[in-house]
Order: sequence, then C-alpha cells, then structure tokens
Amino acid sequence: MASRKLEDLHPITQQKAREFLKSAEEQGIQILIYCTYRSPEEQEVLYMQGRLEQFGITLEELNEKRLKIGLWKLTEKEAKRKVTNARAWQSFHQYGFAFDCVPLSAGKPDWNNKEAYQTLGQIAKEVGLEWAGEWKRFREMPHFQDTDTYTKIVKRGK
Repeated sequence: MASRKLEDLHPITQQKAREFLKSAEEQGIQILIYCTYRSPEEQEVLYMQGRLEQFGITLEELNEKRLKIGLWKLTEKEAKRKVTNARAWQSFHQYGFAFDCVPLSAGKPDWNNKEAYQTLGQIAKEVGLEWAGEWKRFREMPHFQDTDTYTKIVKRGK
C-alpha cells in the first residue's frame, strides 16, 4: 500500500509539498494527500488496470495481485479504466518526487471539484511543482510532481 507520509518524499520535494499544503490552506482548500511513495510492485499492478488483455490476465488474477500488496478488489467496470501510463520505475512516486491528493468538502474527498483542482494547479506552479491536470495525453487531476528536482537528481545524476 502506498505511503501518505510527506517524510517519504525527497527532502526538496517534501519542502515544496509543505508549501503547497500551506498555500492551499490559506486559500481555504483542505486536501488529503493519499499517496507519496509507491512501491514498484504497486505501480506495476496499477499499470495493469485497464490492460488485462495486454497482460493476458483475468480480473481475478489482477485482484489477487492487488490484495497481496494491500489494495482492494476492483469491479469489472473499475478494471477497465486506466489509472496510469507509468510502469514500475517510470513513475516519480518510486523516487519520492510525486504525491497525489484530493480536495476535501465537509471532510470528505471531492474528486470532482474542478475549481479546487484548478486552484491547486496554480499553487503547484507557484511552489515549483508540475500538475498532471494540465497534461495533454493523460490528465491526472490528483497528481503533482517535482519535475525540476527529479531532472537534476535522477536524470543528471546530481
């Protein structure tokens, strides 16, 4: 099961996430960070979702894999929906440079609060994060990543 701890993020990304949370709160948006670090095993299982035929597995087999890593069983409808385009080690989550969050309304996740997500996207820019809600190919409203730090450290080896 993925971590929710800011401490599991890279220290630079962690600082940006704290600034993000503070700015969101100042703008009256409460959020729940529900994923920081995600294991490569979990990432690969998430990638399989929506791709059962490609992997030659059944829904039952996918659900067995999900249960082994602490995830819940999917319905047939849920299993058809792609939730990520990143395989294991392709996601910033495996390196501590990304987090997923959802705005809260009356203390409950509000996945469809487009206005809050737009504001969070602007806050992300201000603190140096990239918001996947602006991606062209595969939009992920809850996903925020520290592309600059990832590029400096992982890609350039600094």
